Amino acid sequence: MKQIAPHLYVKDNYRGVTVGCIVADAGVICIDSPMLPADARDWRARISRLSPKPVRFVVLTDANRDRILGIQYLGGTVVAHEVTWEKIKSFGDAFRQQAADSLAPCSADAAAEIAADWRITSPQITFTNKLVLFHGDVPVVIQRVGGATPGSVWVHLPKQNVLFMGDLATPNVHPLAAEADLGAWLDLLGQVQDQDFPAKLIIPGRGSPCNKAALEPTADYLRAMRARVQAHVRSRKPKAELAQLVPEFLERYPVANDDRDCIQRRIRAGLEHIYDTLKSKK
Repeated sequence: MKQIAPHLYVKDNYRGVTVGCIVADAGVICIDSPMLPADARDWRARISRLSPKPVRFVVLTDANRDRILGIQYLGGTVVAHEVTWEKIKSFGDAFRQQAADSLAPCSADAAAEIAADWRITSPQITFTNKLVLFHGDVPVVIQRVGGATPGSVWVHLPKQNVLFMGDLATPNVHPLAAEADLGAWLDLLGQVQDQDFPAKLIIPGRGSPCNKAALEPTADYLRAMRARVQAHVRSRKPKAELAQLVPEFLERYPVANDDRDCIQRRIRAGLEHIYDTLKSKK
């Protein structure tokens, strides 16, 4: 756990997911949750050592499985965009079993616990555009931005110059583009990189805190995906042949052998989504 500003803490690499918390007088505001039950309990224990106050809110930056499996172990009121709420409330027994099955190869204990005990924790507070919570007189601005997913939000602390970007920022990590609006995503990255944007420290959804310059490789990756798929469409190649592009993108960042299949699926899903989006505009 790192303290990155007064009352503000971050823990990265809970199986690749980065989480944060704001320790306020009235209680703790969490940004996202670790995925594995053991990691979520560890994060809650770390928070307890910072403050005896309860977790008041858990803010979700999107509905990705990696962020919602551990919510029930944190407590507090869940806050999310309406699109995220719609997605989460659709999850049921099939989702639980799929999550357990996908975790079984890397953590049999986590898979068994999720299969037996996981329950849907739907957001209790939703919004359409912007919601502001307060730590004392310091605003915590939760803004719907889209881009990475239709329900993506970021959490901005303008007085501390800190921005939690969720999966809009994935430095040195392959971005998740299977639901992306690439144009909006690239616009957002450009907006944050502008010198006048009131944030100096970026907290990504995956990876360590970084500066604005670290966002450019993600933007370059997304532009390359779009350009390669555009060329694929212009050449009238079938969607199935997008698999041939996966190794090109896999080489951009190092990937552990255990994660290789997962990342290849992630890249292919992003390419296929971009393909479908381009074809629908014709």
